Amino acid sequence: MYPLDRGQWGPTVRIGHLRDELGRLVDLDVIAGYRGPRRLALARYALSGRLRGLDGIYVESSSFLPAEADVAFLALGRTLGRPVLTYVRDAYQLFPDDYPRSSWRQRAGAAAFGPAVRALRAVSTRLAFPTRGLAEAVLGEAAGGEAVLLPPGAPAPVTVARADGACELLFVGDARLPAHGADRLIDAVGRARERGAAVELLVVCRPGQEPPPHPEWLRLARAEGRQIHALLPGVLASVIPRPRSAYNDLALPVKLYEYLSYGRPLLVTDCTEQAAVVRDAGAGLVVGDDPEELAAAIVELAGAGPETLERWSERARAAASAASWRSRAERVVELLAGSPS
Repeated sequence: MYPLDRGQWGPTVRIGHLRDELGRLVDLDVIAGYRGPRRLALARYALSGRLRGLDGIYVESSSFLPAEADVAFLALGRTLGRPVLTYVRDAYQLFPDDYPRSSWRQRAGAAAFGPAVRALRAVSTRLAFPTRGLAEAVLGEAAGGEAVLLPPGAPAPVTVARADGACELLFVGDARLPAHGADRLIDAVGRARERGAAVELLVVCRPGQEPPPHPEWLRLARAEGRQIHALLPGVLASVIPRPRSAYNDLALPVKLYEYLSYGRPLLVTDCTEQAAVVRDAGAGLVVGDDPEELAAAIVELAGAGPETLERWSERARAAASAASWRSRAERVVELLAGSPS
């Protein structure tokens, strides 16, 4: 439910990797785009008769509501006996404390979210979610029997040597959103520098996602996908500073697995799901979301010896290998092959 011809950003990172790996496993037809183009593409595909030749349908839903054409197309697929696995990527509409409903459009979207999910549920064989917490938020008690987990995957890990004197902390994403925590990260880096930590901040974001006026030790860069590899020699560690909240506790950022593949230590806040990944991997530090706690962890990172940094880096690469996009694609095929029509 997103266009795939406009670069890698947000959800299209996940979709692009899954598309590529599924294409290596099966004969794959892809329908992608925002609502208008997608409606036309779905209608053409349905009229072509190709639905009858499918063994299964996998759906990456958007943060927005599905169009009536999406539901009708999937209902037709089910009528023809084709299993449908629909992935629900988030449910921020259920968390007004994290995502306020300040406009009529946001309020309308929140009101329509429940009926939209019920419609997708009715035309899907199974629903998949990135985490158990998100499944329970959407499905309630039914999550235990109906939901399957399909966490983000990781690209193949890379080995990029850390330059002597590497001192940048890497943040990738929208630096304007309080829920992503860039504001508290900037505060924390400033505090760490006041204590003598020789660190700087590298923010990789799309145009319009830059933080407000920022200090000279914050560098902005435009990069996506493998382009970020060229920035890694100067990177000491990568950071996800999201504040602890009901939504952030159950969310699992795709960029967490991208970070693992970079082979750099991770510094993440103790939001439940992301903290568990880093702790289980032994790939860095997990701290509270207060800028003071983040600053103390940054000082620790800056003072860590080469052996400690390399141990964290190796564990990050190992975790990325274990959570490959290939394995996620194989799981999609397995779920569709094992689903009743």
